[in-house]
Amino acid sequence: MVDVKLTPYLQEKLQQAQKLQSELESIITQRYQIEIALKEVEKSLEELESVPDDAPIYKNVGSILVRVKSKENIKKELEERKETLELRLKTLTKQQELLQKKYQEIQQAFAKAYGGGAT
Repeated sequence: MVDVKLTPYLQEKLQQAQKLQSELESIITQRYQIEIALKEVEKSLEELESVPDDAPIYKNVGSILVRVKSKENIKKELEERKETLELRLKTLTKQQELLQKKYQEIQQAFAKAYGGGAT
């Protein structure tokens, strides 16, 4: 086993890399959950289009179903939720890209310190 002595600078970079990796994993998980929720909302909106205007429509509220007053009310609610999810997804995507860029910079610092060049 090779015993590598890291300079304080590289030790700090290693800690940053570990923190960034953890943050990236968290953001990727959040993005996945948002993408699933967004697909559910889109599917609900799609199904809602095939329902007659006078048909009774229900929505989940906690562990019970509650009748919605009108198709337009639930449609508006779903569209607002979709908009919120899309905005959140866009934000998470930007955060992920920024963290990945920082992570790559740290990898390059390690490669440079050990004569490996940029990766």
